Amino acid sequence: MNIHNPYAQDGVWLRGSFHNHTTNSDGHHPLSTVYRMYNDYDFFAISDHDQITVHSDESSIPTLYEAIEVSSPRAHMLLVDPPREIMEDYSNEFTIANYERLSRACVQHGGISVLVHPNRYFSQFWKLSDMLAMSSYTGIEVINGDGNPEYDIAFDKWDAVLSSGRKVWGFGNDDFHAYGQERRAWNVVRAKENCQKAVLDAMRNGSFYVSTGYGFDSIQIEGDTIVAKLNSSDQLDGMYKYATVFGRYGKVLHEQTGRFKEIQYRCTGNEGYVRFAVYLEGGSGAFSQPLFVE
Repeated sequence: MNIHNPYAQDGVWLRGSFHNHTTNSDGHHPLSTVYRMYNDYDFFAISDHDQITVHSDESSIPTLYEAIEVSSPRAHMLLVDPPREIMEDYSNEFTIANYERLSRACVQHGGISVLVHPNRYFSQFWKLSDMLAMSSYTGIEVINGDGNPEYDIAFDKWDAVLSSGRKVWGFGNDDFHAYGQERRAWNVVRAKENCQKAVLDAMRNGSFYVSTGYGFDSIQIEGDTIVAKLNSSDQLDGMYKYATVFGRYGKVLHEQTGRFKEIQYRCTGNEGYVRFAVYLEGGSGAFSQPLFVE
């Protein structure tokens, strides 16, 4: 049995978000204000609709990315670090061929491509058939900062795509537009250093998790057992937690409640993949990438 662990590499944990807007599209705040709202993040992207916003103002955020949200009326796609050349013949028309062309150009340039808010059924959502028709994207936005479980939580779509045999990662972002939407969901990446290439390399390899306020210290393999160690302190250790381990088709493999510092799951070899979801007393959560079991 082989358990692929995307968290095996050494590095430092870094926090960041890729899906954020300014007044250059439909955001309520200029670039300088958005920088201040996320001043202590380690990496950050501006993803205005159908345009690439240049990082022209001073910022205390160490690593900044250019990005674009491809925004047809049907479904939206986030491209982080796309080549500038995509704007020469740019179109946001939703066809699989057009979205695939843009996604592939970004990924081949070294960036990442994310299908965003796939369950936002009142507008711009992804049909599962279209997600399966796409082939070159990096991941799916499983938590959008609006946080409404009716349309901005998409673990069901993620499990469906993973269960089809695809290896795609889950992302969390604010989709920031206005004051009050900031710092709701973010990505915590295990990267060798805080620079553009190292962060994107780690993201492409799945060496990150999604957080809404809680986190993992490490996820390790010990024989046929996956051990997820949680953020720990005197205060955190005394708080109640609820953890679920999921496998193929979203099957619940293990549940754990109480005051604990780690979760252990022994693999049988039939899971397909294993992913962890942990909620802290009060509602904050941490959500791992899948560890594929072969």
